[in-house]
Amino acid sequence: MSYTVDFGKIIHIAKGGDIMQILKNEEMRKLDELAIHTYKIPGIILMENAGISVVEEIEKCLIAKENKKIAIICGVGNNGGDGFVIARHFLNKGIEVTTYIVGDFSNIKGDAKINFDILEKIKAPIVKLMDSKDIEEFEKDLSQHSILIDALLGTGLQRTVEGIMKEVIIKMNLSGKEIIAVDIPSGVNGNDGKVQGIAVKATKTVTFQLPKIGNILFPGSYYGGELSIKNIGIPKKAVDSMQSKVHLITENMVQSILPKRYADTHKGSYGRAFIIAGSIGMSGAAILASKTALKCGTGLLRTAVPNSLIPILENQLIEGITLPLEEMLEKGILDYIKEENVIAIGPGCGRSQQFEEILHTVVRNATVPLVIDADGLNMLANNISLLKDLKVPCIITPHPGEMSRLTGLSIQEVNDHRLDIARNFSEKWGVITLLKGARTVIANPQGEVFINRTGNPGMATAGSGDVLTGMITGLLSQGVEPLKATMAAAYLHGTAGDRAAIRLGEYSMMAGDIIYEIPTVIQEIMKK
Repeated sequence: MSYTVDFGKIIHIAKGGDIMQILKNEEMRKLDELAIHTYKIPGIILMENAGISVVEEIEKCLIAKENKKIAIICGVGNNGGDGFVIARHFLNKGIEVTTYIVGDFSNIKGDAKINFDILEKIKAPIVKLMDSKDIEEFEKDLSQHSILIDALLGTGLQRTVEGIMKEVIIKMNLSGKEIIAVDIPSGVNGNDGKVQGIAVKATKTVTFQLPKIGNILFPGSYYGGELSIKNIGIPKKAVDSMQSKVHLITENMVQSILPKRYADTHKGSYGRAFIIAGSIGMSGAAILASKTALKCGTGLLRTAVPNSLIPILENQLIEGITLPLEEMLEKGILDYIKEENVIAIGPGCGRSQQFEEILHTVVRNATVPLVIDADGLNMLANNISLLKDLKVPCIITPHPGEMSRLTGLSIQEVNDHRLDIARNFSEKWGVITLLKGARTVIANPQGEVFINRTGNPGMATAGSGDVLTGMITGLLSQGVEPLKATMAAAYLHGTAGDRAAIRLGEYSMMAGDIIYEIPTVIQEIMKK
């Protein structure tokens, strides 16, 4: 079984809707130990399987190359051991391979030492890199090779990359060659994706059994290029027993979440959605959220906006029902929302006293799932304890600036600790938190975290968040559980954005272009 991730999408995964765990370095070590000590799979077999899985990916890259020479750059740990396995298999295939080793040979231990000894016995070309003179020769040699394999450090890195290792990585990055990283690009921290001073810039990364957090989060994901996740023979029972609280949202998960449609149904079968949005100058937010909810399948939509915006919405939103906010306030908000299946509030609402009154009333009295976005979050930041009055599941969808206002932390702190901050907020306030950004993070009150890998920089445009709110709302109206609706919406939102980027380019995308792609994305996933 293998998984390939490219441009934010899972290209190939096994059938089924299983959740894919994402591990920290220490969790992966625990999984290896479990396989070795409990399930009695020798470590050298796992190393052999890991090396073979990388060989399979390298062979795909070699097909189009006239020059088949490979340089395998190894450290003296187990990552280097994987590299020794790779070298042996290619030598057996008649491919010209040179193995470069950074570090003292006497530090090669255990399974890595067994594989190193085999290379020596078969008289494989091995070059030691110890000082600046070696680096000069190494730089010249790289020009003779077609592909470079990074088997230097793996996930065991705990400190800043310095000295000879740093020089080697610099030369690799400057070579202009295709680089395939083993497990994780050397220099990337597997626990958080941060670069430890310098890191290999790989074209592709082959990681083993399960992805590590550093494979998924930025900047590690950027340094890793295309990601392939390879099964190396660790028993499924061992993998399932890890029970990591960090997961990757996959297409299979989304396919299992999207509600099926049956012939004997009507619009009432697919729910009623109520969106409170818009203010003078911000009618677009209401339109984008409303159109998206309909595109995602809601049966009946009502959108409440200030009376002055009604003509604009009725011109743009002919399939939905519009209501003036002033009338709601006069007759009583609760009468308008009591028959709905979901309420979304906040996109483009502004920060007026009138809107504050509406927000407080809705939060305290809602009897159906609630989505709070944009100005709803900005007003909430002034009275965060209002969340304690919730009687229903609530989803908040802040970008880093809004999360900064909600938590009192700086935007930099929010971006540096996305997983922990989203998790802590959800646990403290009992809400589902969708933290937008480069790797959208979703956390629930039970401390689980789900990471979405779809999306691209072209989605950093006004209105993109309103589209996401509409997607969540549309799925909730059809009875999808709040957490599942949030995960599916994040994945669909990013995938639609990826399609728009292919069609238009990242520079020219607008929020409406994401909406345009939604039907095709849903149709493709449902067909699979």
